[in-house]
Amino acid sequence: MERQTDDVVDTKLHEAVKQSLKNGPNWNSFASTVQTEIEKILKKKGLINIKTEKKPVPSDTIELINNLISEYMDRMEYKLTNSMFKKELGTELKTNGDRKQMTSLLCLEDSDETLKLPLLTVLITMFKNKDGDNKKPFEI
Repeated sequence: MERQTDDVVDTKLHEAVKQSLKNGPNWNSFASTVQTEIEKILKKKGLINIKTEKKPVPSDTIELINNLISEYMDRMEYKLTNSMFKKELGTELKTNGDRKQMTSLLCLEDSDETLKLPLLTVLITMFKNKDGDNKKPFEI
């Protein structure tokens, strides 16, 4: 009976620690660090082959696309995914999600309505609604 109680306490403690980490401000950094360390161990043991060659410098268009994707993930709270995305890019994002700079590059002007949405969502919505079928400009 005592062993069963210990297991329940251990499970509850494990869940409490896990939730505390996930809800804390350092979760993405922690998860990213753990993944990096696991990759190092697996690479050292020859269990995975991670390419480490330097990636070519992306064109301005690719850089803008990367920024749009990153801003979307950030706004949708895909923090860990965004952290890993930035890591895999192998280079710092030039605008680093600077919305004003991205809207300028896209020749767009934000409104109260568009500011509520990630720019990628705004662009897709604009293209979906460009046929002029009387939809609201940013209806999703």
